[in-house]
Amino acid sequence: MLDTEALNRIGIDAEEGIAYCADDSEFYEDMLREYLKESDARTADLRKHYAERNWPLYGICAHSVKSTSRMIGAKAVSETARKMELACRDGNDAAVLAGHEQFLKEYTDLTDCLRAVIRADG
Repeated sequence: MLDTEALNRIGIDAEEGIAYCADDSEFYEDMLREYLKESDARTADLRKHYAERNWPLYGICAHSVKSTSRMIGAKAVSETARKMELACRDGNDAAVLAGHEQFLKEYTDLTDCLRAVIRADG
């Protein structure tokens, strides 16, 4: 059984995430595990597209982080990803350059904490 209080402490609204998963807590736990499984590749892609200043692809990655974060109830990361996606779409290079490090920090901090919660639950 997933520790929803621990998820809430790390910034994940577990009730909202479970609601996105048709109120199926087992499906929600699968979604959390999938979120983690994809996080390393997404982080690598964000870094690569940032280094190349490829804002269209960076925006696509930010969109993916936004959507999946929202689905698991990680509203703060989802909102930051939304801002980065919009900056890319609007061609606001300065906003992407200024927000990239904070975005990655929020995302990786969340995934690191989520890994710890999942490990603690077995």
